[in-house]
Amino acid sequence: CVKPQISVVLCRRVKHSRTNKLQKSGLEDSYEKTEIWALEDLLILDGRDPDTDDPCFLMHFDTVRSVRAVSCAAKYTLARCLLSLSRKYHHTALKLKNFDWTYIQPTAMYSDRGDCVVLAQICFYAFNLVCLSLCPVPLA
Repeated sequence: CVKPQISVVLCRRVKHSRTNKLQKSGLEDSYEKTEIWALEDLLILDGRDPDTDDPCFLMHFDTVRSVRAVSCAAKYTLARCLLSLSRKYHHTALKLKNFDWTYIQPTAMYSDRGDCVVLAQICFYAFNLVCLSLCPVPLA
């Protein structure tokens, strides 16, 4: 059985010299790969500070790489994906440091469900609370 090669890729935006604008025709045209690392070489994924809304984190390979996600939610989504891939293909849990575990390891109620499903359920509960708060209460 051949073990699949899972890689972590760092990309950068490509600017073209004629117009000095990003090309919008596709993802491959707008970004280029700058570095590629094997997932099995990732030693620690460090969220830096779990108590602040910071999209930056550190990836410990042979050297430490600083990475900035689009948002803090994207950082946690990437951490969950890398953890899942590591467990599935390398049969080991990736070491995570300085992450809020309530967002990494969801409770049994939300386990193995996508982020959109969880968000939809939370919105449904909030809508129900608003409806209940608008109901008149009998004073008798």
